[in-house]
Amino acid sequence: MNKLLFSGVLITTIFSVQFSSFAQSLPRLRRNMNYAQARTLLIQRGWRPIPNSEQVNNPNRTGVIDSLIKKGYSEIVDCSGTGLGLCLFQFRNARGQTLFVSTANNEPKEQSTIYDWRIE
Repeated sequence: MNKLLFSGVLITTIFSVQFSSFAQSLPRLRRNMNYAQARTLLIQRGWRPIPNSEQVNNPNRTGVIDSLIKKGYSEIVDCSGTGLGLCLFQFRNARGQTLFVSTANNEPKEQSTIYDWRIE
């Protein structure tokens, strides 16, 4: 009876670890991918947006940041005002890893696209 119970616990643990690993894996991101699509894939895989209350609650935020927050992207860290006008977003998984995603084409009438990403 103890062996049977132990086997059941072991099998449950193995399936939980495998599911957890899948749920936390990074989806196949690619440069120029639509950010909205990438964000949906990340959330489906268990990555959670890290809301940036400093930006969300800032009454003087810039037009680009304002438009991104209005799209529901509370995970916005900041946007550069020059060059490619890149914006940075952050997510966290259950393991405590942080994913930083930078985007280009962030103007209000454009579709933000993935520029780069990294995990820390």
